[in-house]
Amino acid sequence: MYFVIFDANVWIKYARAKNTAPLLDRMLNYRFIPIVNNYLLSEIFDALVENKWMNKAQATSVVEFIKKISLMETERVVYRLSSDPKDNYLFDLAIQNNCVFIITDDDKLLRMKLKPVSVHSTT
Repeated sequence: MYFVIFDANVWIKYARAKNTAPLLDRMLNYRFIPIVNNYLLSEIFDALVENKWMNKAQATSVVEFIKKISLMETERVVYRLSSDPKDNYLFDLAIQNNCVFIITDDDKLLRMKLKPVSVHSTT
């Protein structure tokens, strides 16, 4: 089993498509265990509701589903070198939980020069 971080934009992409099967297939095939925290779940919920992609009940269902298939952790705030300070927590979660990588479609994270954890896109 390998611990990984799926950035909020990845969860949101599959939730909006109402088709998590491709993501779940990858988790099973590669034996990934997603690590999440309350901030990440809140970011997912807020994006789904604020962009009117889902109502609150639907977004709550998505968050509850993610909680069921993930390991909830609380990170210590240490890392401060991300190109977007709001993403520092992703590196803290990844480092402190020995994650093999972060999966994101965020161009800033993907282009970072010095990454303490490998970062990959969904494509």
